Amino acid sequence: MFAKKTYWLILVLILFSAAFIRFYRLVDLPPALNWDEVSHAYNAYSLLKTGRDQWGVPFPVLNYRAYGDYPAVLDTYLTVVPIFLFGPTDYSVRMVPALVGVLTCLLGFLAGFYYFKKPAPALLLCLFIAFEPWTFFPSRAVFQSNLAVLLLTLGLALYFAKRPFWAVVIWGLSLFAYHNTRIFIPLFLIFLLPKFIKNTRVFLASLSVIIFGLGILILPQTRARSSWVGILDSGAIAYLEQLRNHSPLPLLLTRLLVNRPVYFMTTAVRHYFQYFSPAFLFISGGTQYQYSIPGFGVMNWADLPFFYFGLYLLFKKRKYFLLSWILLSPLPAAVTRDEFAVIRSTAMLPVVFLITVYGFWYFWKRLQQKFHLVLGGLFIGVYCLFVWFYFSDFLSNYPVKYSASWQYGYQQLTSYLNTISNRYDRIIVTKRYGEPHEYFLWYLRIDPRYYQTTASLAWNFHDDWFWVDAFSKFRFVNDWELPDIVSKRDPGIHAIVVTSPDHQIKNGGLLYRINFLDRSPALFVKQI
Repeated sequence: MFAKKTYWLILVLILFSAAFIRFYRLVDLPPALNWDEVSHAYNAYSLLKTGRDQWGVPFPVLNYRAYGDYPAVLDTYLTVVPIFLFGPTDYSVRMVPALVGVLTCLLGFLAGFYYFKKPAPALLLCLFIAFEPWTFFPSRAVFQSNLAVLLLTLGLALYFAKRPFWAVVIWGLSLFAYHNTRIFIPLFLIFLLPKFIKNTRVFLASLSVIIFGLGILILPQTRARSSWVGILDSGAIAYLEQLRNHSPLPLLLTRLLVNRPVYFMTTAVRHYFQYFSPAFLFISGGTQYQYSIPGFGVMNWADLPFFYFGLYLLFKKRKYFLLSWILLSPLPAAVTRDEFAVIRSTAMLPVVFLITVYGFWYFWKRLQQKFHLVLGGLFIGVYCLFVWFYFSDFLSNYPVKYSASWQYGYQQLTSYLNTISNRYDRIIVTKRYGEPHEYFLWYLRIDPRYYQTTASLAWNFHDDWFWVDAFSKFRFVNDWELPDIVSKRDPGIHAIVVTSPDHQIKNGGLLYRINFLDRSPALFVKQI
């Protein structure tokens, strides 16, 4: 075995590599801040400047309103720090998830060391967290799950270090980091309660976290979130109505088979098992391209046999702690409408990697020493091959092909308009790619005090969403409304219209065109 200095050197190299791949070209890979990141950024900027979020709510505790999806607030407060230190820049915004990603690698090493009591498997766990898509990709952009994974990992390290009280405290703190931990952590602690019953301090801490977590779930803000991501959304309900209306079965049988509880259960069960499938874990990954690279699983190909072998060993050896974690953690993702949701399933981390290391280490120890070189060489070869293909795609193909998924173009748009906006009375912008007002707030550095108090702010609430339609000289409209709005405009007002390729304005002179990175048209700026 290696000397202690060698293990320390390997750990430093892994952490240095983890930092490099997270901070390298941090601002333009992924190619732009998406609309959730920009909302996160401006709310952090607003908290720094005014002590209120952009809607004027002072120091929100659990969630902030954002667009009506009510993200958890802890990550936003952390982002206040780099904005204060380095200014309101895109780099400041993405610095926190990158740092969190590196720290998670270190905490993964500690969790592995306390669990295995040996440095070698702990280093392997640290390596997995550093290089694998499921932990790498979210640390390149603002995802609330990134901070939640860090807290879950820290809690694991404390638990394995026989500090269960502080583990429970840290897991309780994760309820402020991400919606899905508000489901998973109370369920997990309910399972652990019988184990803690003899330790009054830990038992009461766990009971407090359970009650607090369940209390959060009944809040209106949480229900608003579930209406957007839950299985029984408006689309699912309309689908069930259509099935009922066109069913060839007798009415009674149709009502028994086609209803909300049956649909919810069958969909949730299907989603649940998908998170253990090779398709999700090792082959194709997620279906949402803001969260993963198409054609790659969320784990390395080399992990496949050892993850499933490790899972088998957990059942065989009755490792109830890890079993309860891995079996309960996909539930928050399973009850949402999307299949293969990479971010919503991150409560499975880091235990999914710990199980993989467990399977590998168990097999390694029982393999004859003369075969160690063969297994090690094969594993390293496959592992490095995946890393090469994955990072080659991430650096070259992915940002070009999927820049539209990241709302690429709004930074270029606001930079251009900032140079000419004083010549015009009104600027009309399409909502084709999401909520453009947030990009104008962030990139034009609109003073949050002004935004919170200006009479020019026009917004409305419908369909569980807060729609911003105007502030200052900017007006934001649906894409299909543009032709009608332009035709009815006051000819005495000097205006610019920003359109998408889908609903171009025939009249007016083209001032500027913005392309996605694949050179397809994204936005047109016209003077009308």
